[in-house]
This record gives sequence, C-alpha cells and structure tokens, in this order.
Amino acid sequence: MPTPVKSLDNMSKHLTRSEMEARGAQESASMPSRTPKKPKLIIQDKAAGKHWSRILRDMAGLEIIDVLDTDMLAIYCAKLSRRDDLQTKYLQVRELYAAEPDNANLKILISLSDEMQSIERDLLAYASKLGLTPESRARLAKRMAEQEEYDPDGDLFA
Repeated sequence: MPTPVKSLDNMSKHLTRSEMEARGAQESASMPSRTPKKPKLIIQDKAAGKHWSRILRDMAGLEIIDVLDTDMLAIYCAKLSRRDDLQTKYLQVRELYAAEPDNANLKILISLSDEMQSIERDLLAYASKLGLTPESRARLAKRMAEQEEYDPDGDLFA
C-alpha cells in the first residue's frame, strides 16, 4: 500500500525555509483550479447548460468538482438533457397511445422506455463518480476522515 501523501501543513519533518517555500509552490501548482468552465458541448445545448449551472451552484461549498472533472460533468449534463428530451417525447407518445392504442405507438413507447433506462443507469454511474449521490459523498467524507487520522508511526510496530 502506498504511503499517504503529506501536505506541507501536515508534515512533521523539519524543513528549511527554502524547502518549505519550494514544497508550498509545488503543492499549489499541482492543485487544479476549482472553477470548471463550460465546454463547447454545454454552451451549444441550453438544457445541458442549465443543468451545468444548477449542479455547480448546488455544489459550490463542497469543493468536490474541479477543472479536471469538466469533461465528465459535461457528459453527465448532456445525458441529463437527453433524458429530459426522451421523457417529453415519451409523455407525448403515451398520450397518443392512450387516445388510440396501436402497435406502432406501443413499439415507440417500449424503445423510448428502454433508452431512458439505459441513460438513467449511465447517469447514476456518472453521479456516483462525480460525488453527486449521498452514498458517494459519504464515501468521500469517510476517506477524508481516514486521511486525517493517519498516524505516521502507526506502521512501526505492526
């Protein structure tokens, strides 16, 4: 198992001032920006753009999503937009089918339902990876708590 990374704030080793400054500069350079920008895919799709803005607004204080997650978040928002379109189409076809049942509309309803289920499975997987589900946020909180409890001398006697 690899040794947990120690940030400059958590280091107990005595460093010179120049070593501390160099280490601090390296740490700040390796941290990604916390403000992802809308990619072209999201700018072109207004519904996906609304989902993008809502998600970033809702998660503003959590600092889970950063610039490295831009592409994954863009795909997630595009899939949300696609799901919304499919739901609208599904409701329209369902009304037609309710008015006059026929096999053509039934086949369309079944295919739309299958496609929505597929997209919803993908959405759940993306949401979990992005930290948007309660389970994934609990897992992240547990991992952060375990990192704080790390004892550098804990492996000396075991």
